[in-house]
This record gives sequence, structure tokens and C-alpha cells, in this order.
Amino acid sequence: MIYEYALSPQLVAKWAVEGFGRIVGQFGMDQRRLVADFPKNWNGEVYGALYELFNDDDTSIEFQNARPILDGYLQWLGEHRVCRTATGGRGGGWVAAALVEHAQRPFYAILAAEAVPDQAAVITPAVIDNIHDPRWYLPTVEPSKKTAAEIAAALTPLVARAREIVIVDPYFDAAADRFTDALGALLKAAVNHREVALEPPKVVLMTGVEQAHSTRDGVFTEEQKRRVADNLVVKAREHLPGILPQGLEIELVCLAHPQGGDPLHNRFVMTDIGGAVMPYGTDARGAEAMDDLQPMQKGIYLSRWRQYALRQGIAIVRAGEIIRSAAVKTP
Repeated sequence: MIYEYALSPQLVAKWAVEGFGRIVGQFGMDQRRLVADFPKNWNGEVYGALYELFNDDDTSIEFQNARPILDGYLQWLGEHRVCRTATGGRGGGWVAAALVEHAQRPFYAILAAEAVPDQAAVITPAVIDNIHDPRWYLPTVEPSKKTAAEIAAALTPLVARAREIVIVDPYFDAAADRFTDALGALLKAAVNHREVALEPPKVVLMTGVEQAHSTRDGVFTEEQKRRVADNLVVKAREHLPGILPQGLEIELVCLAHPQGGDPLHNRFVMTDIGGAVMPYGTDARGAEAMDDLQPMQKGIYLSRWRQYALRQGIAIVRAGEIIRSAAVKTP
């Protein structure tokens, strides 16, 4: 789905001095390679590495030339950076610190200036010349089985580091096990695979009132929409608390087709670091069924994030319904 890389601050600073942007351009949502915020405040570490290259002399022509290039690199690399909270060594100690972090919470790979003997996780810029190296030339996207476990496994790289998760399924029915099984597995993955230091993610579940209405039923009045939304909330309050991980809460939002706007149909799981399109829906339908889960390209993601996460151009029937986990923390 997406692949998280630890990227040496010293290497990025060196690229800025040399004007070497070839690898920088191969990161980003469209390429499925995202940079980890390792160590914490990675941007600051990169700027610090640039100053070290010039012995803290920011008056030289070479520094003045490199600084705007570095700014551009960091703007590109900084979009949807994957959150980490660990600190790390500077200079020559960065690779060692990255390997310690990797042993606890693996990166997909660690990109550094030099290889490390017997450490296959560490790659160097030379990797881009080997089209058979899976550490850089990523696996193709394949269909996923429509089981709760397979859906959660496919989406774990998205949700485990996310601060915010927005699930959009106009047909979500909290009274149906196929929906709650998949949602429960996904949210457990989001909680169980994240750093302890990270707060639980903010979760929003958006469903649609149109699931209870057909065009042959005639005009769908605002009062009817509200009654359907009320029923969806009742079912959610009955069935969702038991599948939410301990301490997690979820906001339920009920939507209608906007007048003259984009009708509800497509299904998505979006986070602050990326998203996935789920053509067949967010529910589990068994190992015999397959779905073509697709990582969102940047343009699709930005448009859908504005639409649903920022709630622009959607028709909200009911929102702000907070449902909390039934689990109680023990003293």
C-alpha cells in the first residue's frame, strides 16, 4: 500500500549541495514511498546537517546556493510524512539509531550514504540502478481478499501511524456483522501497531441515509432523511462500542446526496498520511470475494480529503455523534 523509509538527514543535505534531486522526486504519495519523521523533528536535523557541512558558516556562496534547493527538497519530502516520536543520533550516529528503531518498529528500508555489513535494511542511492531490488522497486498492488483480517492487513501501513482516520462508506450498516467485523479489525490494527507514545487516532465514520431510499420511493424529504439518520445512530450506539479498541472513540456522520453535487457512492479509507479506494466497500464478504484496494494518487487524495475530512461540498444530515469503546480501563 505505502512504504515508509528512514532517510538520512546528512544524505539530503549533501544532495542539496550537489543539486541532486533524482531520488527526492521518487518519494511521495504517487510513488508510494513516504519519509519517516525519524528522528523526531527530521526537518531540523536536515538543516542542522547542512550547517555542519559548512562548519556553521551560512555566509558562503555555496551555502546560499544550497539553502533554497534544500527548502524545495524538504517541501517535497515533507508532504504526509509518517509520524514517529523517537529521537536519534546525529551525524555518524544516525544509521545506528535508525537500526535500533528498525528493530522495534521496522521501516521498509533505511536510505543512507553507505551500506552496513549484514544489515539488509540499509540501502544506498545506488539502489535506484538495480530494477530487481524490491527494497526500492516496490511490489505491485494486488487484489485483496474480502475478509476482515485481509482488509486490516492491507490497510495497516496507513492506519498504524495515522493521527486521523476517515472512513467513508455510504452503505455502512452497524447492525451487519460484515461491516463491524471489518471495522473492528481495522481499528485494532490502528491501535495495536502504533507507538505507545502516539495518541489514539481521531476516527470519523461517514455513512449515507440514501441506503434506505430508492428513486422509485418518490421524494426523499428532509424529515425522512433525519429519521434514517436517527436509526443509523441507534444501531451504531448498539453495535459499535463492543468492537472499538479500549479507549478509542469514533464520530458517526450521516450524509445525504448533496443537491447538484457529487452523489455518495465511492468508498474510501483516508488518513493524514494517505488513503485507499475500496471499490467493493469496507465490509468483509469472505475469502472467495476479492477487492481491488488501491492506494490513492495525490490528486484524488487531496480532492477527497477536502470533500470528506474537511467537509466541503457534502450534505450532512447528522454529525457529532461520538461513540466510545465499551472497554473500561482498569486502575
